[in-house]
Amino acid sequence: MGALTRGRRLARGCAPCAIAAALLAGCSHQERMRPVIERYELGDYARAAEAIAPLLEDRRESEKDRTLYELEAGSVFAAAGDLARSIEAFAAADERMWPYLDESPEVRISEEAAAILTNQTVITYRGRTYDRIMCCTYQALNHLAAGELDAAGVMLRRAYEWQRDATEKNAAEIEELEKQADAAAQEKGYDAKAAMSDAGVKSGLDSAYGPLREMQGYADFAVPYSTYLQALQLQLTGRADALAQATVAFRRTAGMLSEEDRLYAELDAQLAESAASGAPLAPAVHVIVESGSGPWLDEFRLDIPLFIRQVPYVGIALPVLKFKEGAAGAFTVRAGGEAYPSRVLTDMDRVVADEFNRRLPAIVTLTIVSSATKAIATYLAQQAVYEQNPDAAWVVAIAGALYQVGTNSADLRIWLTLPKRVLYARLPAPSDGSLEIDLEGGQRIGPISVESNGATIVHVRAPRAGVAPAVRTMRFPSAQGAVATRSRT
Repeated sequence: MGALTRGRRLARGCAPCAIAAALLAGCSHQERMRPVIERYELGDYARAAEAIAPLLEDRRESEKDRTLYELEAGSVFAAAGDLARSIEAFAAADERMWPYLDESPEVRISEEAAAILTNQTVITYRGRTYDRIMCCTYQALNHLAAGELDAAGVMLRRAYEWQRDATEKNAAEIEELEKQADAAAQEKGYDAKAAMSDAGVKSGLDSAYGPLREMQGYADFAVPYSTYLQALQLQLTGRADALAQATVAFRRTAGMLSEEDRLYAELDAQLAESAASGAPLAPAVHVIVESGSGPWLDEFRLDIPLFIRQVPYVGIALPVLKFKEGAAGAFTVRAGGEAYPSRVLTDMDRVVADEFNRRLPAIVTLTIVSSATKAIATYLAQQAVYEQNPDAAWVVAIAGALYQVGTNSADLRIWLTLPKRVLYARLPAPSDGSLEIDLEGGQRIGPISVESNGATIVHVRAPRAGVAPAVRTMRFPSAQGAVATRSRT
């Protein structure tokens, strides 16, 4: 009866919330992005860009998700070869996220806890740590493509700031979120811990999340891709002090990778160190292939106990991370009669899963409390009305059902145009200024023109094996000059 007594306070005002709840049940981010993703994964980047434009213009429907749409647009416009619009989109996303650097975690936590009577989808999307790091990384690539080395350096330093910020604050933020979840459970009179100890709940959570829990990211929220690109940018400046910093960044990248995958980063570190001491830096080509599509979120339904005899269980909706297949797992660069196999630079599935796992326990608790609170309130409101006017009880029942259906949704917002993995290779600049790339599965890209007496970054986005990739070559014939070109194969 304790839960019922405390729960009667929640019954007041339940019916009026039904209309508001119905307004919440709009299209999800993934549903709105579906036409964009379908075209993007078919290699039709121009039509994907056309499809995403209305989402950026529709501020009424997407304002709380605005940051996420700008991130998606930045990726799509870059693949479509629209450098100016990609820079604009990533700049808008960065501007929206940047104020949260060094912000105390309680500011964000209070808003998340306020969603207890609705769901997590009503919260303004501010970006995950990997969103922020990758936004800066992609903007740096855009600046490199425009030959703007210094601007690229600014963005890559900002990416590191986001990593440092997350390292310093994440543990405290997660701890505070868990405290808010426990406090909400106590305030609403619902024993969330007892619910999570239920055999059916434990079995359901283990089934949905067991494999995910084993996935770990890189230390301290690092994204090797970003660190490696920072090392390349420093090296391209040609300054002695920057070459010394590049050496450190290359070694930091190597330290994150497996023994097999660190081969190229270690070689880069050795050459940068020699160049910092005055040795000439030999012309080279750095090939980066972003392969496949990153994870998406699906809705997972689970029954939890209400500890009410008349209504023993209620269903809840939780997010579960899903992984896409169909990505090329490797590539080989062919140049000057030699073959250079790729190595894995970053496993983005791991990066995303790691941050998801960190937040999951608190999300589960908040969702359980939220769903249980609404179910108990609906039941008590119906009972109270029935005692006074049995014929009117159905009105409350319908209103309560609408309220629960409208708010019982998992937060499925996630950056969908991220890659599954990032592969890389390094090779001496070919004397004939030409190379080809063979993706796993037999697809060939090229020939691609590169600098024979300078540095070249070849950036390939291949969202699915077998489709036309988006290719950008960033050529640096001298320390401070660059010529960027784009080709489609």
